[in-house]
Amino acid sequence: MPYNAVVHNYQRLQIYEFSLRIAEDTYALTRKLPNSERWGIGQQMNRSAVSIVSNIAEGAGRGDDRDFARFLRIARGSASELEAQAELGTRLGFFDRSETHDFRDRIERIKSSITRLELRLQGE
Repeated sequence: MPYNAVVHNYQRLQIYEFSLRIAEDTYALTRKLPNSERWGIGQQMNRSAVSIVSNIAEGAGRGDDRDFARFLRIARGSASELEAQAELGTRLGFFDRSETHDFRDRIERIKSSITRLELRLQGE
């Protein structure tokens, strides 16, 4: 049974709330970067985190399951970007591995949650 597009209230979705927390965590993490990297990897990480939240909200607001699923795919892509950027920041010595381990686990969980909702929207 397809997800009811009429009730797409992104503010009620657990993945929306979870994505907001990831965005907050991202901003907290990037504040620790040296000034020379705040406009490099820091800005890119913040953009990726905001993109996750924004695409979930925009997709839900489209009122159509198919559009919503498309925006969820974009949000999942942004989550993958954020995950890669956190790894790069760790490898470059900007973040401690212990600091990003839990962060990256949460990103993996949001990606899984997005996939589950996408499948539900597609009636699978």
